[in-house]
Formats: sequence, structure tokens, C-alpha cells
Amino acid sequence: MNVLLLARFFSPSAGGSELLFCLIAEILAQNGHKVWIISNKIEGFDYPRHENIKTVFVSTKTFESVKNWKQKDKLHYNIATIKAGLKIIKKEKIDIIHSNPPDPVLAGSILSLLTSKKHIITIHALTTLKKDFLKYWIKQKGNSNLKAKLGQFGLKSMYKLKHSAIHTVSEASKEDLIKFGIKKPIYVIHNAIHIKNEENENNIPFQIIYVGRLVFYKNIQVVIKSLKIVKKTFPQVTLLIIGDGTYKPELVELVKQIELQDNVVFKGHVSDDEKNKLISSSQALVFPSLFEGFGLVILEAFMQKKPVLVSDVRPLSDIVEHEKTGLVIPAHDEKEWAKAIERILDEQENASKMGITGRIVLEEKYTLEKMNDSILKMYAEIKN
Repeated sequence: MNVLLLARFFSPSAGGSELLFCLIAEILAQNGHKVWIISNKIEGFDYPRHENIKTVFVSTKTFESVKNWKQKDKLHYNIATIKAGLKIIKKEKIDIIHSNPPDPVLAGSILSLLTSKKHIITIHALTTLKKDFLKYWIKQKGNSNLKAKLGQFGLKSMYKLKHSAIHTVSEASKEDLIKFGIKKPIYVIHNAIHIKNEENENNIPFQIIYVGRLVFYKNIQVVIKSLKIVKKTFPQVTLLIIGDGTYKPELVELVKQIELQDNVVFKGHVSDDEKNKLISSSQALVFPSLFEGFGLVILEAFMQKKPVLVSDVRPLSDIVEHEKTGLVIPAHDEKEWAKAIERILDEQENASKMGITGRIVLEEKYTLEKMNDSILKMYAEIKN
């Protein structure tokens, strides 16, 4: 199989969908398939290297981060990607074009139109088309109702571009796509991670951890508020917050307002090795997000045999089985979050059992081998 992958960036730091495309390229190449990648460079990222992977950079500059991506960069990317893609498709006999939205979908659709090659779009979630999401998003500094409407228009238009199928990562996202009116085939292929041995770090008593971007819809504020209650029973409780984002100043201010400076630690970005060690040394992972396509960090916690506390929203509540691999909690109820955290800290033997079960689920359901088989089956069916 010869596959052309299109994405603005092939970097785990850019987001979950970018990490997914890195994994797709890697597993295809390792199984003898040829992969061509059209992308931009992010400073400091070591792109996938394999004899079966060819990477074409269509920008003359290296981006410091996704934040540096501007409107003019979108236009340049699409024009340059169409030019580069036409050459690759003609020369390398490409079977499938697979694009990671939003921006590469336009280029992928035009390439499909010009070459008659089948085009697949990956959609993690329809988050930005949901009214509740927009209600919160508009409240954030620098956002507006006009921006929201323009963004919605762009996304709705994207689904009208030429494509043969949609690849998504959860049944919840598939259901949303069907409700939205998608008529093309929809393939649900669960995310996966490299499953490694657990780190076996010594558990630090009363420590819990959050890993992810600091944006409003990740809802980390509900966990911070719940610690005010937890602290009465467990004064030493500590929340490690790994990651960064636009909502960090508000979270820092909240911590000050409710006097939890000694209980909440903002560690910023850390390496993958350090992240795994910090998860391993914690009692549990908290992931209170309101809107997700999947939630890869849940699998990373399962890998370290840690229970996961999630909001009662799909697909999080599909991945984490209540009382089996973690706890599912009403998203906005800080009192219930406090009770859940207290249970984890107090019932360590039960928490350990949940973590062990999570590892079993990971090894049975979320392997790269399963993802590879499903991706290839999708490609073959769409190609034919």
C-alpha cells in the first residue's frame, strides 16, 4: 500500500490527532508499506524516520509551535501541498490520500479531484460544532461570536469537500457525525499507544496528576475547587498539572483565590519519560474534560497501572469503566470530585486493583497491532 498523509504538523506536541498520524506513519512503514508525508516543520521535533517514510516539508520556515500558524500559512500550505502532492501521486502510484483536518482537507480534496485517488478524512470529534462548547469558547479572552460563526462555517464547509470516507476514533464521535448528517462511510478505529513496561516509581502519598492542555474545556478548574474540600481530610493532597495553554493564568489565579498554593504544582511541559514517571508516582490521573474525541492520556495512565477519574461525558465514560478501571464523575460537581479523590487516597488497595485492570484493558483493546490491522482494512475497502 502506498499512502499519502497530509497534516499541518507531524508532532505529538501539536495535539492528539497529530500524534495519531505519527503513529499511523510509523506502523504502516514498519509493516512494509510506503508512506509519504507532506507537512511543516516544528522546531525541535524529530520527525518519523524509516526507510519507508518520505517527508516533504512545504514551508521554508520552521515553526516554533502551533501558535505561530497564521492565516497566510494556511493558504501557502494548501497551494504548496497540492503542487507537491501531484508530483508524488504521479510518480509513486499513491493508493490512498489521508488528511488530518482542518487545513489539509482542502488540499486532499483537490488532489483527489485532480487524480481520482480516494481521500479519507480523520475526525476526532465535532467539538467546535457543539453549542455548549461555543458558549464556553466565546467567554475566553480574544474570542468572539463572530469568530465562532466563521469557525463553524469553515468546519461545516469542510465536510462538503471531496472525500470517500471518514475515519474517527470513538463510537461517540461516529454518532455525532451521523447526527450531523454525514452520509459517507465512517470507520471507528480506536487510538493506541506504544505499550511499555510500567515505570515502577514509588507512589508519592496523596499525589494525583493531570496531563493535558490548559484550556477552558479541559475543566481542570473543577478538580482544583474540589481540592479545597479534600484538603480538610487530606491536608497533604497534591495535584500535579502537566502541560500549558491559554487558560493557565486563570487557573493560577484560582489557586491563589482559594489558597491552594501548597497543594497545586504547575510543572509545564515535560518529556515523555518524565511524564510517565510522574504518572507512575501518582495515586491516580484526573481527566475532567468536557469535550474530547478520545483522550490518549487515559491509555498512558492505564500503562502505568493507575486508575483514572473522568467526567461523565462520552467517550471518556466509554473508555473508563466506573469502579473497574477508574471513576466516572458528574463533570461540574466539585463535591462529587472531592468524594472520588478522597476514595482514591483512602482506598489504596481498591485503587491499585483498578489500575491493574486498566493495564489489562490496554493490552487487550488498544494495541498498535489492532490499530494497524483496522487502518489497512479501511484503506483496502475504500481503495476498492
